[in-house]
Amino acid sequence: MKKQLLTGMAITALLVGGGWALLNRQWLQDSYTIKFTTQQPASEVIRSDLELTGKGEFIYKASQPAVEQSAQFNQACRGVAKEQSIVLGCYTQQRIFIYDVKDQRLNGVKQVTAAHELLHAVYLRMPESEKTQVNKLLESTAAAITDQRFIDTMAEYRRTEPDQITNELHSIIGTEIDVIPEPLERHYQKYLQNRQKILSYAKQYEQTFTSLDNEIKSYDAALERLKQQKLALESALSTKQATIEAQSRRLETLKASDNISAYNSAVPAYNSSVKDYNQGVTTLKQIVAEYNDIVAKRNKLANTQNDLAKQLDSNYQPL
Repeated sequence: MKKQLLTGMAITALLVGGGWALLNRQWLQDSYTIKFTTQQPASEVIRSDLELTGKGEFIYKASQPAVEQSAQFNQACRGVAKEQSIVLGCYTQQRIFIYDVKDQRLNGVKQVTAAHELLHAVYLRMPESEKTQVNKLLESTAAAITDQRFIDTMAEYRRTEPDQITNELHSIIGTEIDVIPEPLERHYQKYLQNRQKILSYAKQYEQTFTSLDNEIKSYDAALERLKQQKLALESALSTKQATIEAQSRRLETLKASDNISAYNSAVPAYNSSVKDYNQGVTTLKQIVAEYNDIVAKRNKLANTQNDLAKQLDSNYQPL
């Protein structure tokens, strides 16, 4: 009887243990991964920058984050839908891959990318009951956001990955949106000790593009203003030239008719018209010179902007 009792207890223990293992399969897998894999030094530097909680560090390390050059990054992320946000990374096969952006003008992009992809890993591991609650918070928060870039980004996700909207919202809101409801803030605090630091990284390099874009828009406005001035002045000069030509013909007629008195009376008006016309031509040359100068400055900024954009393109290969 005692032997049967022990056997029954052993079977119960096995069933309970098996049930626990099944329920905690992801945790066991993550623990195994952390124990038997070496973390990449570059990803460890980023981990330190992110100021993660213990729970956040656990999932980060379990995701075996790798900072990769273009060829390796493209190979790892092939077949994975491209992020539409301001990051360049992917989360695939439960691993985080980050493109190694080296341009110092884009400092912060790797940190934001790592946090963005980490939150994908977090979302994957959330129990369905928690995910349902968080999804409601994400959707209501997103509905209140008026930032056009955010709206455009989510519209693109709805077009390309409609089944991943809440997953993407979870990563984008967590790393890019300043003010969020307190319950959602508490959710992110489980993984990020200092979410504002992540936001500062995002603002840091996004501001680089914003400043360039604003400068280019300012130059475009100046070019449009100068263009309108040039067109108006050219029209006025055309009218003045016609007046001068008419005055010149009258003078020739008066001279031919030997009407010296009338000729002499008409000369000052003619000279005044010529002087006014020449001043207009000088002004036009100044406008053209200023226009060309602004075009050169504008093109230089546009080239800088394009160069920075290329730094965020893992497919770009410099010559």
